[in-house]
Amino acid sequence: MKKLCLFLILLSDSIYSFSQYTIDSISRLEIKSIISYLSSDSLKGRGNYTVELNKAAHFIADKFAESGLEYFPGVASYLLPFTYKKLSNNQRLIDSSGQYDPHYILQNVVGVVPGKSLAADIIIFSAHYDHIGVGKADLKGDSIFNGANDNASGTTALLMLADYFSKRKDNNRTLIFCAFAGEELGNLGSSIFADYLKPSYIKAVINIEMIGKNNYTGKKNTFFITGSEYSNFNRIFTKALKGSTVKIINEPDQSKQLFQRSDNFTFALKGIPAHTIMASDDGESCYHKPCDDISRIDIDKMTEIIKAIAVGCKTIVNGKDTPSRIYGLK
Repeated sequence: MKKLCLFLILLSDSIYSFSQYTIDSISRLEIKSIISYLSSDSLKGRGNYTVELNKAAHFIADKFAESGLEYFPGVASYLLPFTYKKLSNNQRLIDSSGQYDPHYILQNVVGVVPGKSLAADIIIFSAHYDHIGVGKADLKGDSIFNGANDNASGTTALLMLADYFSKRKDNNRTLIFCAFAGEELGNLGSSIFADYLKPSYIKAVINIEMIGKNNYTGKKNTFFITGSEYSNFNRIFTKALKGSTVKIINEPDQSKQLFQRSDNFTFALKGIPAHTIMASDDGESCYHKPCDDISRIDIDKMTEIIKAIAVGCKTIVNGKDTPSRIYGLK
């Protein structure tokens, strides 16, 4: 009888713990807090090879730590440094405080939520956290390209999903959360990371870009998935979101080649079903302009889209569905 009581107590504690992390635990206030910092003037547009991008990397790493994510295997940090700059012999890669010199080194930020019954299968969630920094001032005298929509919004989604899945602890497949640097320079960070793992292990890549604003009239609670013709990824999401108030629309303008222009494409070239979730594109009026700041972000819309991503990928995360591979890309 005592054993039965103990079992019921443990079971009730487990159920209570699990129930705390329903979809509604994805908090609007936390979303606003994260995107406000990432797109703040203090980070000066998160330009590549800047001190401010380095600060953003450490902020993301701290969030991964708070959520309890593990390090990528073989690495003693969430920070994975790389460079495409040619270094002379007298240039130190690490400064006296143990931090990489941001003028020469970029850093991907990577955290892991280990899987259970399908732990060898990997799902990658990604977003680029860099932007274009400081440039020519606009008519208002603003020279900081804050990049709130592009791509502080996607990075915020990445952090919220990492926290959500880490605390639910019900993912059968291993989840890797990657904040990539160097996207604005030509998908540099994802190109480096894509070679760390065998493509056959990666069952899907869910890349997130520009979900804080919509430049399509009458499409507020919607997003689209790039390259939907290359796999059944879109159909899996659509089925999972049946009945949801958030709808998936067709990619509005395939001539813009959005599928080929973000970090997903690095993985897609290896045959991996890798797609980008977006709510707006380069037709948005403040794209790569100083006016892409927090004042224009629809936090409520962002919150609903992040929740929808969590629901839409559920069967991929738990191993019930596996998107079809991509073939023939060059």
